[in-house]
Amino acid sequence: MRARETIQIRDVTAGRGETVKAFLTIGETPNGPIRIPLVIINGEGDGPVLCLTAGVHATEYPSIAAAMRFANELQPDQLRGAVIVVPVVSMAMFQSRLPFISPIDGLNLNKVAPGSAGGSITEILVHALLTEVIAKAQYHVDLHAGDFGEMLLPFAGFPLTGNPDLDRRGEALARLFTPRLISIGPESGPLSLPFAGGLVRAATRIGVVSILGESDGNGTLEEADIGIHYDGVCNIMRYLGMIDGEPRIVGGRLKATDRFVIRATQSGLVRLKVAIGDTVSAGQELAEIRNVFGEVVEVVRAPRPGMPGLIWSHKVVNTGDPVVRLWAAEPAPPFPETDRFTREAV
Repeated sequence: MRARETIQIRDVTAGRGETVKAFLTIGETPNGPIRIPLVIINGEGDGPVLCLTAGVHATEYPSIAAAMRFANELQPDQLRGAVIVVPVVSMAMFQSRLPFISPIDGLNLNKVAPGSAGGSITEILVHALLTEVIAKAQYHVDLHAGDFGEMLLPFAGFPLTGNPDLDRRGEALARLFTPRLISIGPESGPLSLPFAGGLVRAATRIGVVSILGESDGNGTLEEADIGIHYDGVCNIMRYLGMIDGEPRIVGGRLKATDRFVIRATQSGLVRLKVAIGDTVSAGQELAEIRNVFGEVVEVVRAPRPGMPGLIWSHKVVNTGDPVVRLWAAEPAPPFPETDRFTREAV
């Protein structure tokens, strides 16, 4: 699909030089239709098609706000190629302010891809999104952020496919998007990000160059978190020649080598001793847990070196609850595809 063509998704059509906003009806409840908002910006110049999705988890607000910004700011006369934007994939979650799972059928939309036309409503939604929307593009970025209860280190992930050209382009997009950390993962293991059942992994399996883009959030809507997505996607669009300007990578990239979760063995009130992105040594104190009498019943320590990539913000834990997830990472190896855009941090 090239932008000089008319782009049609069901009965929604955008000719060259047009912006069209509409809804796709996926199913219904007794209260009315289940719909996906859709924006197609078809540029006046020729170029690739990029799809942006947000609101797969619809309380990850910075990613949704960034997608909305692109839907309103991108102008066809400044665009080479086309951008398809789905600002909120799960309107049921968005309306209900529920994290992770659909209030309709209790499924996590990012765990059931590629879905099924004959499944439950979440599976139907994922199948339609993948086969009718994302499949129209050569490139796809699924925008996420820290959900309710999650303080998150921004990163970009790409699941390796075994196709050298697709894998090269996927890593390029990940390096261009993230401000620091990339996770380029194999089919299985702790770095198999995005996970099996995720929208990005399913998209790569139909030949779309698809990455996961994450920012912080914790259910909030901060401009800095929105900017991670906005700047990352702009960088990708410049790299693809869709908008004017040259990509800019500031500083070196870190490449994840492992990640692991540290859990509480006692219950009580949690007081954190580290923050997102800190450098943590083996044995370092991560948090303390006090019982209802105010006594320290556990000092949570790092079993090995790492960097906090996810801190659960709940203040009370039960035995077995996660407290911190650490990334192990090392300087990313040279990557000529994007190294030419690297600038030293000021």
